[in-house]
Amino acid sequence: MVNIKNIKSLHVKIFEFNTETYYKKNLMPFNTGVNLDGLDASESLQYTYDQGSNIRHREEFKLPQLNNKIGLFIVELIGNGVSARAVIKKGSLSLVHRSTVAGHLAYILDA
Repeated sequence: MVNIKNIKSLHVKIFEFNTETYYKKNLMPFNTGVNLDGLDASESLQYTYDQGSNIRHREEFKLPQLNNKIGLFIVELIGNGVSARAVIKKGSLSLVHRSTVAGHLAYILDA
């Protein structure tokens, strides 16, 4: 949910990130402040509103484009020269390991 005020037109961009490629290129975990300029959005939506400029209203955005997908997504909202973003992480793998007399025992858990 997003509270909106003084915005007649809202542009929503959805970016899908390949975290493995990002890590190999930058040698660091994903940074939520990543620069999105010049990147093509996977999905782009446009919303228009008729409320007066001094009226704040709450909007709920459903993103069916992310159903049945796993990965890291950035949803950027742009309106009236102001932008906000949400980082959505769907699914992850965890490694659990312990030492045994025969070596290491490892489990990969899908969360």
